Amino acid sequence: MNKEPIILGYWKIRGLAEPIRMLMHHLNVEYKDELYEAGPAPDFNRDCWLKVKPTLGLAFPNLPYLFDGSVKITESTAILRYLCSKYEPKLLGTTMEEIAFVDMATGVLCDLSDRKSAYTYAPEPDKLPPMVIKSIQDKVESLAKLLEKKKYLLGDKLCYADFMCVEYLEGINDLIEPIFTKYPSLKTYYETMMNLPSIKKYKEEFAKNPLPYNNNCLLYTSDAADE
Repeated sequence: MNKEPIILGYWKIRGLAEPIRMLMHHLNVEYKDELYEAGPAPDFNRDCWLKVKPTLGLAFPNLPYLFDGSVKITESTAILRYLCSKYEPKLLGTTMEEIAFVDMATGVLCDLSDRKSAYTYAPEPDKLPPMVIKSIQDKVESLAKLLEKKKYLLGDKLCYADFMCVEYLEGINDLIEPIFTKYPSLKTYYETMMNLPSIKKYKEEFAKNPLPYNNNCLLYTSDAADE
């Protein structure tokens, strides 16, 4: 009997789901995207998601979500960890020190993603508090320094945080400032990740039907958690 593929629910964008998609391609896991699309301006209606949100049996209803048989999970980092635990535990780290480092890097990357979203969704980014762009710059600089002597975040070992890192760095490079020009180590890291056979194949498929980085409406509204 064929098992139903994993279902990944999210907006019809890259956002927080893109690292999960890349990881599943890397793990050769069959999945199906369940995409929600906000309506056009000026209302940016989101009923397509809000109407089903309370009906899915989720403990903490949110996007992205992942269904794997009876397992139902929300929160992007929890989804990434679940997939690694099930299919390739070494991507979590193989020692206590590595696991702690990956968890730490994940926290930094989540903060970076939040700041990136605050900037790219702002109607007038230049009027944001200076701390927003400074926080982005500081974290990018720290990653650039870390990767000067490392192939991946853990050195020669790939971990699940690498899929978050490369996606968020690409978004910053494309939408905020050309960090791959400014930091050669980040450009090398990006090219290394993009040349992984699994990711190269995924990007070739993605190019046929590309998704935008962001939704077509302001995130920070009454339902801000559902990025």
